[in-house]
Order: sequence, then structure tokens, then C-alpha cells
Amino acid sequence: MAHGNLAGKLVNRDFWPACENCRRFVACQVRPQHPAYPHSWHWGREFAEFADGTLIVRSWVGTIAIGQPHTGCQSYEVDPRYIREPQAPHRRYLELEHEKGRVESEMARLETKAAWSRRDEDLHAGLFQRYRRVLEQQTALRAAAPDTHPLAAAAHA
Repeated sequence: MAHGNLAGKLVNRDFWPACENCRRFVACQVRPQHPAYPHSWHWGREFAEFADGTLIVRSWVGTIAIGQPHTGCQSYEVDPRYIREPQAPHRRYLELEHEKGRVESEMARLETKAAWSRRDEDLHAGLFQRYRRVLEQQTALRAAAPDTHPLAAAAHA
């Protein structure tokens, strides 16, 4: 399954992986690189909507031909024209996502213990509070309007 180089990138809200936005599209038109060209796509993703686009947290792309087994296109990679590099708020969101994963792992580890000590309870309560703060910070980042003209804003300050 291809990842398509989308993780950690910003795409337009209406973006969907397709042969036409693969960087190998021109080559496939001349000489198809796999048996199902052109084909339909299945796209799994974890994402966050921002005012300036969709931030892809994790992504996986696969192909299928109707009524046939998985085609196995391992070559799909989004052409750089269709993706944008994340800005500071997007990068902060991704950092918080990583921290959220660490907190979830630690809470899951605690939850497998048969008996909890008072220290375990306090640790879990602290982790849960941190988890909630991370979610609040991520919500605030998604709600903030993008600074589309940072130099103009700085000049007026």
C-alpha cells in the first residue's frame, strides 16, 4: 500500500488521490506501470481541517479494479503541485498529535494493570488532563484564521 507522500502535508479540501495527480501520471500514460491503469483509488487518512486546507496526519492509498483483486500499485506519489508544506500552526498541530499518541500509549499501558496504586491513579488523572489540554490546543489551532499576509501584518503593527 502506497502512502503517497501526503503525511504532514496540506492539501485542498477537495483533494483525492488519482492517477491525474500522481507524479508518475505522464509516464503511465505512455507506458502503464501496473495492470490497472487507469484505476479507481481507495484512500484512508487521518486529517484535520484548517481554514487554509486539509492537514493530512497519516495517509495510505490503495487501488482496486472493480471485481478484481487489489492491483498493488506501489508507485502512487502525489505530484508536488498538489500539496503544500505545513506552516507553523500545522506543524504545532502535528507535534501535539505526536504528544497525544504518547499520552494515549501511557494511559493504555496503565489500563492493562490489574490493580492500581494511588500513584497509578494520580498518574492517569494527570495524563488525562494533559490529553484534554492537547485536544483543546488542537481545536484552537484548527479554528484560528490563517495569517495569509504575515509581512503586511507585521508592517502595520
